[in-house]
Amino acid sequence: MKPCLRRVVLPLLLALPVACDGSAPAAPPARPASEAPAAEPAASPEAERQYREALELEAAGRHEEARIAVEQAIAGGAGRDAKLLAAKLAILREDLDEATRLLEPLAADGGDALVLYNLGLVAQKRGKYNNARSRYLAALKADPNYNPARFNLAVLTWEAGVKDEAQHHARKFIEAAPDDPNVAKLQGMLGGVAPAPAGGADPAER
Repeated sequence: MKPCLRRVVLPLLLALPVACDGSAPAAPPARPASEAPAAEPAASPEAERQYREALELEAAGRHEEARIAVEQAIAGGAGRDAKLLAAKLAILREDLDEATRLLEPLAADGGDALVLYNLGLVAQKRGKYNNARSRYLAALKADPNYNPARFNLAVLTWEAGVKDEAQHHARKFIEAAPDDPNVAKLQGMLGGVAPAPAGGADPAER
């Protein structure tokens, strides 16, 4: 079964919610401050200016102009954050090969939760359950508090019929972020979230 939702919106790169068909919801939640991309020292002031311009264009929904600006920034030496923005824009236009090309080199050390999360999202959009699950789990290994990965794991495993694991990830998500608007989406999808079993018998995260 292709793990793609019709009822639940998955968080995307840098916490931009995007539906499986690539459309944005009517009223997306605000981007958490901890998720906001910060400019890195660039090879030149012009590259940093182009990156900042790309951020502004993307925030305004002018994605094609943002793509041109961020590609110019990368060509001028802008680093990780510019590549993450370029990958986000690639995912939004369903260019999953381009997103993978940008993200894979950033995942080389295995310690960047945001990069691993987005590689998981690419795999999920391709219907690659095992790859998506392993990437999301790797993101949580890199940062156990990275809640978007936890949310997507709950959705992914539920849609694949792995109900116990979905309940496990849903519980973890709700415990970590009880006020997150996605809590209601999870509870609605799963028909409520069962309490943790006695003895801590939740599925292992492996």
